Amino acid sequence: MVRRGLLAICLVVFAAPLQADFFHDYMIDPEDGQLDASRYLSEVPAGFLPVPMVITEPAVGYGFGMAGIFFHESEEQKKQRVSGNSPAILPNNISVLGLGTTENGSKALAAGHMGFWMDDRVRYRGFVLYPDLNLDFYSLGGFDLRKPVELNLQGPLDIQELKFRLGDSRWMLGIRQSYRQVKLDLAKDIALPNPALNNAVNTFLDNNIGETVRTSGAGLLAEYDSRDNPLSPQSGLYYAANYVWYGDSIGSDVNFGSYTLEGLNYWNVNQHVNIALRLQYDGIDAGDASRLPPYVLPYIDMRGIPAVRYQGKAVATAEVEATWKASLRWRFNAFGGGGRAAQSLNALSEAEVANSYGAGFRYLVARRYGMTMGLDVARGPEDTAWYIQAGSSW
Repeated sequence: MVRRGLLAICLVVFAAPLQADFFHDYMIDPEDGQLDASRYLSEVPAGFLPVPMVITEPAVGYGFGMAGIFFHESEEQKKQRVSGNSPAILPNNISVLGLGTTENGSKALAAGHMGFWMDDRVRYRGFVLYPDLNLDFYSLGGFDLRKPVELNLQGPLDIQELKFRLGDSRWMLGIRQSYRQVKLDLAKDIALPNPALNNAVNTFLDNNIGETVRTSGAGLLAEYDSRDNPLSPQSGLYYAANYVWYGDSIGSDVNFGSYTLEGLNYWNVNQHVNIALRLQYDGIDAGDASRLPPYVLPYIDMRGIPAVRYQGKAVATAEVEATWKASLRWRFNAFGGGGRAAQSLNALSEAEVANSYGAGFRYLVARRYGMTMGLDVARGPEDTAWYIQAGSSW
């Protein structure tokens, strides 16, 4: 017993300096003496950036999750050293693993990968998600509902993109593939006060509940990207457009087209102030929206607004963000914007505007990659939520 006790004491005594040395060697930037995970992520085998997710998404309630981000460098990149204000390294591959659960019974597993190959002449992005979600829908069968219907969505989702650079330009062209298999069920029984509306919604649910619906699509995309760093951009432009067709010839149970036009703008006003602007339009091309599963309709996607709260066949969003860089490490931001959702592009101008605003902070946690982490607090039309952010807000 005495020997075991002495051994335990020795292990604790000698382990403490080892842990201290490891932390100092791999988690402290020798240039400014601040916390920085660059060496840990680039030099320690299987090193990853842990991202805790305290979920406050109003659509699913409070919950907790955890994600790990892995950076994979080429042999040439491993030899590069980043110092001062030198450009951040864009690793050949970035992988993400995550899981989470919330108070309303929602849960999900996810895996993703981004590749910047052949000196960034080829880019790949793909992820697989297996969700079991309970979501409130305010639009069903082409009808807008004052009170939501809670549905359970369960099944795998897969999205992949492969893009090729045009010569030495900023332009890239590529293909996009999407597959989703969802079993749709009622999470709670419903009873709507309007008899006609109740009959229409229940007819829609009778035709869709309990069945497994597959949506399989393929399409084209184009993008222009002049951002200084795709992970946490400070300057440059990103404009992208894609169109994906879902049809029975490629394994889809429903036929429709979806398209997105997105513009992200980043300007360095001076060494301390950065301004960013996001513009986005999402649309669905379908003859009869009542035949579409409710989850395929686009929705206003902004901090502070619950997912699928405002849906339509046409959705427009605009958001601005201002960032004050107090130092190399610390940044503070304020943001605000709004969106509209309608059943057609022509009806957007008369649709209800959903606004949100908020503020937050970021810390440069890995200077080698220009990677930041922080927290945002946002207020929407109905709720206030906060989000742990890793990398760009958008």
